[in-house]
Amino acid sequence: MLKFSIIIPVYNSEKYLGQCVNSILKQDYTNFEIILIDDESTDSSAKICDEFTSKDARVITIHQKNGGTSAARNTGLNTCSSDYVMFMDNDDFWDSKTVLSDINKNLLESHADVLMYNTKEYWENTNSVTTPSVQCEREKIYNQNSNDALEYLISKGVYYRAVWAKVIKKELLDKHNIYFAKGIRNEDTDFSAKLILYAKSYDWYDKIFYVYRKGTGTAQTNQKMKFSYIQDLSNIIAKYTDIAEHLSDEKLKMCMLSYLAYPYAVLLAQLQNDGSSEAKDKLIQMKKYLYILKYHLDPSVNKVYMVFRLLGFNMTCKLLGMYLKKI
Repeated sequence: MLKFSIIIPVYNSEKYLGQCVNSILKQDYTNFEIILIDDESTDSSAKICDEFTSKDARVITIHQKNGGTSAARNTGLNTCSSDYVMFMDNDDFWDSKTVLSDINKNLLESHADVLMYNTKEYWENTNSVTTPSVQCEREKIYNQNSNDALEYLISKGVYYRAVWAKVIKKELLDKHNIYFAKGIRNEDTDFSAKLILYAKSYDWYDKIFYVYRKGTGTAQTNQKMKFSYIQDLSNIIAKYTDIAEHLSDEKLKMCMLSYLAYPYAVLLAQLQNDGSSEAKDKLIQMKKYLYILKYHLDPSVNKVYMVFRLLGFNMTCKLLGMYLKKI
């Protein structure tokens, strides 16, 4: 019976935190701990965390000086005592009571370093749920060569950057000293790239249980994009492209560049929409990484690559910018 740690950074989420935590406490599986890291909330979130801890010993609350999501997650990683680690945003929730028992069964069979799963989006402003249509075959992931499994995940568009779409072996994180980069945005893109470098086995869980809340004031997607955030993403892409180019494993190199191709397309769109002189200069600088789009395992990237082949770099950036404004 494996033990799971669910790490949840908490900041000003009094409206949603109860649903978030209760969706885990309602599980039919009991060997888990919830680590709530209150990041110096200014609403009643800290009190709600303490109330959960007072009622259930499996809920651990840590109050710390505001340091952002990465610092909070790192505190959780240093605190947890489990076989596997999961992450959750404080306004999201699970809509199934059998998540942990099902995943426990999968991982006792596979002992995978990383288990992936799909997620759904809940739009609070319209009270609607968007569920992805993509389906994966577990037999093409579980008990397969790690590079083959990774290639399959990327080709299906489900090797997500988001860490809350993964269950990760704690031993892997400890062995390779994998933590979140502090003081940057797009930390999930960075963290998931590290996993590509070190994970030796993968697994898949079919049930779509993780509900990602959108259309709220607390959701990260609602915050105005700052150029520093875009700069962070460009640095991550440059860093891991360089690492990929020095890999002796050609298949792993291909997988890493294929993983980076999607955030690279997002970066082009963000730079196009920013419109500042800094963004225009950065767009010119990042053009040298255009060859990443040739690694178009991801179906979304394949479409971008086809547009680039037909219309060229500048028009592709403009179209990507227009598309990003609509989603």
